[in-house]
Amino acid sequence: MPDADTTGGRLRILAVYPWPDFWSMGKGSGAPSFRLSVTAFPKHGHEMHVLLPGHPDGPAEEDCDGARLHRLGTRINFYPEVRLGSVFQHAAILFAYASWLALAVPAALRLAAKLRPDVVIGMGSLGAPVARAVGRARGIPNVTRLFGTELAAMRGDRLRFALRYRDVAAYRTKASYIVACNDGSGSDEVARSLGVDMARFRHWYNGVDKERYVNARGGAAVRQRFGVPEGNHLVLSVSRLHREKRVDRLLNAAPGLLGVLPNTTFLIVGGGEEEDALRALARELEVSENVIFTGALTRDELPDVYAAADAFVTLSNRTNVLNPLHEAMIAGLPVVALDTGGTSEIVRNGETGVLVRVGALGDLPRVLTDLLSDRELRRSLGRAAHRSADERLPTYEERQAMEVEIVERAAREHETARAR
Repeated sequence: MPDADTTGGRLRILAVYPWPDFWSMGKGSGAPSFRLSVTAFPKHGHEMHVLLPGHPDGPAEEDCDGARLHRLGTRINFYPEVRLGSVFQHAAILFAYASWLALAVPAALRLAAKLRPDVVIGMGSLGAPVARAVGRARGIPNVTRLFGTELAAMRGDRLRFALRYRDVAAYRTKASYIVACNDGSGSDEVARSLGVDMARFRHWYNGVDKERYVNARGGAAVRQRFGVPEGNHLVLSVSRLHREKRVDRLLNAAPGLLGVLPNTTFLIVGGGEEEDALRALARELEVSENVIFTGALTRDELPDVYAAADAFVTLSNRTNVLNPLHEAMIAGLPVVALDTGGTSEIVRNGETGVLVRVGALGDLPRVLTDLLSDRELRRSLGRAAHRSADERLPTYEERQAMEVEIVERAAREHETARAR
């Protein structure tokens, strides 16, 4: 195999991806990093194949922006969302994990025997052990790609930590490199605690489409589209509507804010299993007339949505260093964030945004009232947020080039070692 980094040699790459789709809220909606982690390789001249679950009645193979998808026909959800009590919940998770390994390992080995890849990538905690099995069997390097973690918050509870065996195993799976998203959830701390060779660990922020968010000019059209009354303040939330995101905290703050600034609208962007409960909460709090649920919007629609808002709020449990925060900051919006995980590394309180302590959520109505009442404060925080994000965050293209380069490096190092 030629030296991929210096000669432009084309690699054949197999990725093992345990989710059936690259989008969390339907085509074009949700975090783009899952899809970009696949489609970046064809754009850089490499041949990309992906093994992932698919419905038994669906196509066995299909194309995705230059990558070839190979479907593992199954109806099993390998990341089950269960609320049946701890014993049943963990039994369901164990069943899904065992089923995944039983199905994916032989399927990946068969596909690798056919394709003869140069590198195999294990995506997510379930992808890592399968990629390692393929790498060992084929004598090729394997790279692990992780998308954040919940383990850091559990390190003080041995039982809870142990019960996250899928995630622990991913960090402990031998790999040429581990690439983890720096989403403020402490992946680097977890890696150190589990004995990962940090010289082989990469902890990177996701990229952001800077040009589109800076140059968006469709805010007025967004307000008109969703029926935001003229002259109203607009408070924006963007996330998958999952219980971890805690959008309910923003709704619970609405009555206090509306008591002072009744001309305020809350725009809740995103879809998910919590939408019905959140709508019910808005009715219970008697703020439904001031809350607009847009459902999931595509990545193409989002820049204008940020341009329409006066402030952005994110109140997630684990961390708030997520794509919507990056997008809000690069768009120049003042942000209000719950101080969880590594959020304070990105949002500097009173400088690039406002941080709210976990034990001080009762202050949220006042914080929002002060921010919406002071246009110059909003502008000052927004400008500083943009500068900070522009300096700290890579573009989509820069971030994906980093990921491609580390896979190329793994292939080069493997070839060098073989030649000795």
